[in-house]
Amino acid sequence: MPSARSIAITGASGGLGRALALSYAAPGVTLHLLGRSETRLVETAALARQRGAETRTAALDVRDSSAMAAFLREGDARAAIDCLIGNAGVTWGSRPDGELEDFAGIRGVMEINFGGALNSFLPLIDSMLRRGRGQIGLVSSIAAFAPQADCAGYAASKAALLALALSLRAALSPHGLRVNAICPGFVDTPMAARYIGWKPSMVSAEYAAQLIQRGLARDKAIIAFPRGLYLAARLQQILPESLRRVGMDRFRFHVRPETE
Repeated sequence: MPSARSIAITGASGGLGRALALSYAAPGVTLHLLGRSETRLVETAALARQRGAETRTAALDVRDSSAMAAFLREGDARAAIDCLIGNAGVTWGSRPDGELEDFAGIRGVMEINFGGALNSFLPLIDSMLRRGRGQIGLVSSIAAFAPQADCAGYAASKAALLALALSLRAALSPHGLRVNAICPGFVDTPMAARYIGWKPSMVSAEYAAQLIQRGLARDKAIIAFPRGLYLAARLQQILPESLRRVGMDRFRFHVRPETE
C-alpha cells in the first residue's frame, strides 16, 4: 500500500495533531495543517519543514465550513490530498467545583468534534472518488465504547465519529477509499492535562502518532490503543449495568477550564 505523500491534519497546532504532523514530516511530503492558534501552528509547520516536508497552514475554526472547504480544495488542487486526519476536538465535562456538565455546552462540543470532522473531509470526497483513492482517519476515542458519567457531550461526539467512520468505510471501500476510526485512550497532551482524574496507561503524543500512522498504513478499521484499556472498554459493554457502574466509577473526573 503506497504511503501518503499529501496529508491534511486538523488540530495541528499542538498535542496529538502536532505529533502527527511531525511523524509524517519527511522530504517529498506536503502537509496541509489546520489549527486554532496561528502562532502554534506556525511553530508546528517550522518543525515539520526542518524534517524536509513542505507545509501549508491555516488558522481556522473547524466549524467554518466555507473557509475549511476553500483551504482544503485549494491544497487538493496543488497536491492531491492522499489522507485527511480529522483530529481537531475539545473536551468538556463536570467542573472542579462539583457542578454538573453544562448541558447547553453539549451542542457546542458536537459542533466542533463531530461537525468539524464533517467539514474536514466532505470537501475532499468528490475528488477522492474521482481518483479512486484516498484515506480518511477520524479521531474518535475509547470513550466511544465506555462513556463516562462526567462527559456526556464528549462521549457522544466520539461515539458518533466511530459510527460515522465505520459506516463510511463500508460505503466507500468499493470505490477505493479507506476510512478508519482512531480510538486513543489517554494521550499526554495539554487537553489531557485539563482532565483531573485517573488516567491509566497514558501514552505520549509522539508514541500515539506512531501507532496511528502505522494503523492507517495497514488500513485497520479501528485503531485503538492501549490494547488493555480498549479491551476493558469493549468488555464493559456486555456487563450488567450494576457491574459496569462499579467499574466506570473509577473513572469519575472533572475538567479544568482552559482559562485557568
